[in-house]
Amino acid sequence: MTDVPPGSGKFTRIPRTSGSPGVDVRAKLRDSVEAIEAFLHHAVASGRDAFRRNSPAYASGSMAVIRAAALFETGEFDDLLTETPADVRRALRTLRNTASHSGYRSMDDDLLWLTLTRDLPPHVASWRRAAFD
Repeated sequence: MTDVPPGSGKFTRIPRTSGSPGVDVRAKLRDSVEAIEAFLHHAVASGRDAFRRNSPAYASGSMAVIRAAALFETGEFDDLLTETPADVRRALRTLRNTASHSGYRSMDDDLLWLTLTRDLPPHVASWRRAAFD
């Protein structure tokens, strides 16, 4: 974190960086896409009946959305993710905000399931192509 003395009770936020020198942006995108795919697979592998609030599958589905939305937060991957429409980016951000800030109580479970099984996979495939081409 920062040089705050232990026990001072202060937390200082470290600003985000757009990238570290020498870090391959495409490699970072590959890592992110692989994480999204892993969370997505875990979320849907056991079917809709196993996808319930407070289940590991539900948590994985939420993380898939959170990680997908994170691809567009800093602009770091914008040159590689040009095929993702602005409305998809906004929808991911909205769903991410619901999952991470409002909690499961305000989540539409059927909408999240459809997002994970129908809407997100084609975009993940596109991001994979961009990361591995």
